[in-house]
Amino acid sequence: MNMRRIRYLIDLIECRSFTETARKNFVSQTTVSQQIATLEDEFGVLLIDRKQTPIEPTEAGRVFYREAVLLWKQYARMQTSMDNYRQHRTRSLSIQYSAVTDMQTLLRRIPSFREKYPDIRLELNKVLLKDAADYLLKGICDVAIAFDSEFANRPEIRTFSLYHGRYCAAVGPGHPLHTYSTLSKKELYRYPLVMLNPDAIGGSYELMIEHAAQDGYRPDIARSVDDVETELFYIVTEQLIGFFPEHYKLPALSEEIALIPIEDSHHTFRIEAGYLKHSENPALEAFLTHLREPI
Repeated sequence: MNMRRIRYLIDLIECRSFTETARKNFVSQTTVSQQIATLEDEFGVLLIDRKQTPIEPTEAGRVFYREAVLLWKQYARMQTSMDNYRQHRTRSLSIQYSAVTDMQTLLRRIPSFREKYPDIRLELNKVLLKDAADYLLKGICDVAIAFDSEFANRPEIRTFSLYHGRYCAAVGPGHPLHTYSTLSKKELYRYPLVMLNPDAIGGSYELMIEHAAQDGYRPDIARSVDDVETELFYIVTEQLIGFFPEHYKLPALSEEIALIPIEDSHHTFRIEAGYLKHSENPALEAFLTHLREPI
């Protein structure tokens, strides 16, 4: 299979424009169109609805896109590994994470790891939390750093706990709770919430609702959003309450948003390093051994 065609299809569905896809790949629109048509002939289905403006994938195109993204990531990883070996004769270890919270403990260990194992080249990629375990199972990475909820009921995956803590309520200026130093569960659940949706955080969404039920409350989720930046926007503009791990480094508006501890709540988290128990990458054992050493 021609991997360049796969790249064109991914870009076309994401850009929704033949013009933008051609510009992104430094080719003509005719080239993109011909390559997509070749893919459609190869699989015997229409992948793109050319009657729509902006263009849309067909149902078959959406199925193809999901598989194409995984295939391209696997191909890109293979290219990186071979480039590393050809240029540096190094082993590679691919690490995926979904949020800065995942990396806080890991980053403190990286300098000493690189000093101890100079022949292992680390590759770091950010993914959606919901994809962390699936990408690990599909061989797109060697290690996935994520909340423990994403590795639950995955017998092929082993985990190593990096750290754990509690969630705080994120409250914007002007909110009645903004000046509180701590919150009771009763005070918290009097107000509407904003949360990242299941498409972004996978099983962690249901786990947050489960924790609320264990607290004895049914949360009023006024909005669910795709990313942290949008969550912060609604915390500030609509005075909704969000959830963030304690010590979280807010990417924006940090001076305006207060992170307030919640008293006696089940809203806790654990960050784990997940890896395949039958991994054949020799660099993985060195990495796990280093993680287990005291800082």
